[in-house]
Amino acid sequence: MSFPKLSWGREKHDLVDRWPKGPDGTPEKPAFLADSTEEDNAAGMTVEMLRAYGIPVMKKYDEKDGTLGKVLFGTPSGGVGLYVPESMLEDARNLLAPVEESTRNEEES
Repeated sequence: MSFPKLSWGREKHDLVDRWPKGPDGTPEKPAFLADSTEEDNAAGMTVEMLRAYGIPVMKKYDEKDGTLGKVLFGTPSGGVGLYVPESMLEDARNLLAPVEESTRNEEES
């Protein structure tokens, strides 16, 4: 019997490998997706959901305290901006869009 390799919640640092590249090998430009917060781990859940669909996400912390608040306090005082590759922006927006009420009613019928 084989057991899964445990990672103990370590974050994977493979964003550069997963980010799409152009024909000349340069990384595609990031496009702003949304502002989020890390107080209730909303940003982390959004990043992992998009990752599950094959969409890489880059986090940019607020300029006020940058990553310093994350390092010192565990949660930055400002928000975090989420960026995805330009070519995947529409797909990412569709995945984060709320389900329309009419769609829910049709599914329940």
